[in-house]
Amino acid sequence: ITFAVWFDYPVQIEPDAFYTASAVLDGNELSYFGQEGMTEVQCGKVTFQFQCSSDSTNGTGVQGGQIPELIFYA
Repeated sequence: ITFAVWFDYPVQIEPDAFYTASAVLDGNELSYFGQEGMTEVQCGKVTFQFQCSSDSTNGTGVQGGQIPELIFYA
């Protein structure tokens, strides 16, 4: 099962800054995860660059992780 997780309110991000998106999963079952992630994605005039976070404690990162999509508006 996959599901959407929404912030309580929109988060404003600034250009040329890196942010960490994380999720805490609780339970005994293994979770689904993505593979073959991309280091950069362009959508119109907006470009997202992804890098591994030192906050990761379970080996997830750019190539494989728990967050399959970002929803944004500009």
